Amino acid sequence: MQNNVLILDFGSQYTQLIARRVRELNIFCEIKPFNNLPEDLSQYKAVILSGSPSSVRSDQAPHPDLSGIRGHIPILAICYGAQYIAHFSEGNVAPSNTREYGRARLSHICPDPFFRDVPTDTQVWMSHSDTIQKLPKGAELLASTHDVENAAFKIGSEKIYGIQFHPEVTHSVEGKQLLQNFVHDICGCHGDWTPDSF
Repeated sequence: MQNNVLILDFGSQYTQLIARRVRELNIFCEIKPFNNLPEDLSQYKAVILSGSPSSVRSDQAPHPDLSGIRGHIPILAICYGAQYIAHFSEGNVAPSNTREYGRARLSHICPDPFFRDVPTDTQVWMSHSDTIQKLPKGAELLASTHDVENAAFKIGSEKIYGIQFHPEVTHSVEGKQLLQNFVHDICGCHGDWTPDSF
């Protein structure tokens, strides 16, 4: 298995920024459309699911085939990605009472390698109109904000981490630390790639 990260794009305006943040950690990553997965997934140590302007509750929602990924490769599911995991894994996603957009603070964080060196009350950036009301099957709550109870969760048996905020934007103050914790500590990627080696 190589030292690569795969980003599945669901049409988010931030997808290129996710890739940029991962590459800043000296890890090679590539973006693929959600409906055009590479045939050989063995070259990836991590998969990141992007956000999306779509709702998982819509009939036209992007619907990837994750059968070759779930349980085999660690997943970081961001915003729509997290809602997708919840919606199709016996959780519940519903419209938010108010559009959750802008700065928020993590009011509660459970001890977990994903949140290593991330303090409680850290600022994160929200941008979604749906919210996860019930966590997916087998998930445990990792973090909340004052307005969003299920701001972060994990399904430990599959190494899936879901977050309803965007770590790739600078408004999420510890976003780079979170991405580093995921790709380095959880997925075992080595930060030895540079653009010159491409």
